[in-house]
Amino acid sequence: MSQYHGNSNRSGRGGAWTVIGYISFGILGILLGAVLVYGLFFFFLMPQAEETIPEIEEAEVQEEEPLPAPERDQDIVAVVEQVMPAVVGVSSRFDVADFGGQQFEQAESASGVVISPDGYIITNHHVIENAERIQVIMPEKGIFEAEVVGSDTMTDLALLRIDERDLTYVPLADSGNSRVGETVLAIGNPLGLQQTVTAGIISAVERQVMIPGTDYAYTFIQTDAVVNPGNSGGPLVNLDGEIVGINTAKIALPGVEGIGFSVPSNTVDRVTRDFLEYGKVERPHMGVLIEDWVDYDDPEPDMGVHLVDVVPDSPAEQAGLEAGDVLVAIDNNDIEFLAQLFDIMLYYYPGDTATITFYRDGEQKETSLTFEERPDELYEEPLLPEEWED
Repeated sequence: MSQYHGNSNRSGRGGAWTVIGYISFGILGILLGAVLVYGLFFFFLMPQAEETIPEIEEAEVQEEEPLPAPERDQDIVAVVEQVMPAVVGVSSRFDVADFGGQQFEQAESASGVVISPDGYIITNHHVIENAERIQVIMPEKGIFEAEVVGSDTMTDLALLRIDERDLTYVPLADSGNSRVGETVLAIGNPLGLQQTVTAGIISAVERQVMIPGTDYAYTFIQTDAVVNPGNSGGPLVNLDGEIVGINTAKIALPGVEGIGFSVPSNTVDRVTRDFLEYGKVERPHMGVLIEDWVDYDDPEPDMGVHLVDVVPDSPAEQAGLEAGDVLVAIDNNDIEFLAQLFDIMLYYYPGDTATITFYRDGEQKETSLTFEERPDELYEEPLLPEEWED
């Protein structure tokens, strides 16, 4: 009996251990399976993530390829290529003598621009003034002797002609449509560097500039496009490839940069037409001494042109104008300062009649005035101020 019971007890303990063993092996299998799955995940999936890196790098390389030029730059390049063949060098030659009395020829260089296919070229008066010979240098065609069709000191414009046809030329814009902030290009031969281009904007329009040595003033276009000695006579062009002005001068004072002046194309148009028809500028004459009028104390007018004196038996006296009157308009074209008056008068010729609006003792009046031809004795040769450069 005791042996039987003893055998019976060992058999029960063995079965329990068997169950525990199965459970242990099951847990161990689960753990090993988890480890295996985790390992397979890193083994198969991580290399795939690494393989995507070259693709990303390749995309970044493609983005670094050169981009097309901005639209504005493309416009500038197109205009330069269109206009450049019409921009010429102007060489003025002078006979001078050294201290020994020996004669030799001296040359000064500046710029010009072809304005018609039959050989007409605009430049500045001061570029060719007193020159014995004038040559036009066209980089793609050669050197040509030029004749002076007309030259005018007060507008600082001159018209040349060469014996050549079918030339590339640049049309004149309507400078009355020019706007402050508009992109412009100055093209010329500064310091002898042929066909140099600088870019900028129109800084101001109707900038009053007094003509030295005279009572005259005209409006100029102000630009920050770099203008240097040698640029004189070259064109200031817009992005339509049209001339908005002829580069004439810049302010050259210590610490002053980016102030250049161009004769507006509307002035160029009137003066050129006069050169072709008369050989000179036909200016109308009123017969008055004038100055700018600015008076904000009186109710009317705030601005205008003040008549300092009236010449006896002049068109102004015949029209009933008196010293002290303030001109404010000609044929409804407002006049706020001197240069506007002279600009407006460029639309008239001797013999033309205009309605003059003026103030006398605060009261607005009108009168009719017939212009006469400007007497030659009033003319005085002006010089550019010392602080200006060609």
